[in-house]
Amino acid sequence: MNLSEKKKTIEYFSFWHLQNKITLFSLIAILLLSALFAIGAVVLPTISTNQFIAFIVLTPTLACFGIAACHSSSLESAKAQHEYKKLQSRLSEAEHSQITLDRFFSISTDLMAVAGNDGLLKKVSASLINTLGYNEKVLLSTPFVDFIHPDDQESTLKNIEALNLGIRSVGFENRYRAADKTYRTLSWSAAADAELGVRFASARDITEERNYQIRNQQILDSAPFLLLVTDCDGTITNCNAAFARSIGTSRDSLLGQKAKRLQSTELKFSSLEKEQQVIRTRQPLTFDEVLSIQGLEVRHLSTIFPIFDQSGNIVSIGKVSLNTDSSAESKT
Repeated sequence: MNLSEKKKTIEYFSFWHLQNKITLFSLIAILLLSALFAIGAVVLPTISTNQFIAFIVLTPTLACFGIAACHSSSLESAKAQHEYKKLQSRLSEAEHSQITLDRFFSISTDLMAVAGNDGLLKKVSASLINTLGYNEKVLLSTPFVDFIHPDDQESTLKNIEALNLGIRSVGFENRYRAADKTYRTLSWSAAADAELGVRFASARDITEERNYQIRNQQILDSAPFLLLVTDCDGTITNCNAAFARSIGTSRDSLLGQKAKRLQSTELKFSSLEKEQQVIRTRQPLTFDEVLSIQGLEVRHLSTIFPIFDQSGNIVSIGKVSLNTDSSAESKT
């Protein structure tokens, strides 16, 4: 609380103390007048009995009114002090929360932001400022959509609509233009607060991770062998361009499909049996097989291998098949 607020508070309660003093002085004055009137009634017999009785009745009445006013004034003063203490406590909690939030935003390594319904950012963390390279004034005064890659703006606006409906967002990715004109890929987790009219968001910079994945995929797509990766349920999670071409489709159309739908009945049984052996032994398995490539029966040397997570659990199964039929290569 600053000095001016403290001064207003002192003036406010000084007013109530002054009211109590005035009421007290009024009661004393009434009692003094009553005493003077009683003395006058004795010294000056000209005062009639009716006047004396009226004064005797009015004096207690006025005194009671004064006492009631004094008591009411004291109650109001106590009530005002109680309400003031509650307000002061709430202000103190709000100030403490604001200080905590500011410190958290300044030390957090996550990229954090608070966005309003007007399309502007209301608060940004130091890590977001450092990642994008803009100063805080630019980030808070520019509509945040202007920083988003044009190809990602539509999906971002749809994500915001879902947030406004109360749906939390986890792992939403878009690209933000940095001050050096490059784009950073950010993975967002966000939620909206309808009462406050803001959206709270936290992001991770996954630019290097995505660049690494792109480079690896380019290497795999340049390789002459067939590569297929499925999860433990048989859903395709990755493949290379050579595998997609071998069955006459695109890589993107294969992702998310069940691998067993792409295989003949005989090959399906053979692969399933070998995959179970790999899972059981936790070791790669290499074997010869004949695959149908664009209508031709081609002999391949294939290896099925397990893929582990950092805890040592098998999370995926990979298969690499290399064409070993030179005559088929010349035909294709």
